[in-house]
Amino acid sequence: MKTLFKSFFVAVAVTFSVASCTEPGKQNAEAAAENTADAAAAEANNAATATDNAVENAGQKMEAAGEQAAATTEAAADKAAAETKEAANKAAAATEEAAGDAKAEINAAQKQ
Repeated sequence: MKTLFKSFFVAVAVTFSVASCTEPGKQNAEAAAENTADAAAAEANNAATATDNAVENAGQKMEAAGEQAAATTEAAADKAAAETKEAANKAAAATEEAAGDAKAEINAAQKQ
């Protein structure tokens, strides 16, 4: 970008110094300077547009990554909840079995 503006100013200075001898030369130099300024403005506008597009794309990618992370976290939480429920059910079954065994032992001991 700096090079673009340096080139612009050098071109304008050279054009004015070479063409300033005559009125038509001055007009040509002014037209060339205007054209150079228009080209520099167009380049700056293109750079701004490219920057805006890059920022928009980065925002979209960040949003997508956030959504993916949320989905992954939710899936992991669902899996953990299912595993916890399964473990609780196994523990309850084991407790019931142990209670049944204890009751059977008590009944057997009382019969003796």
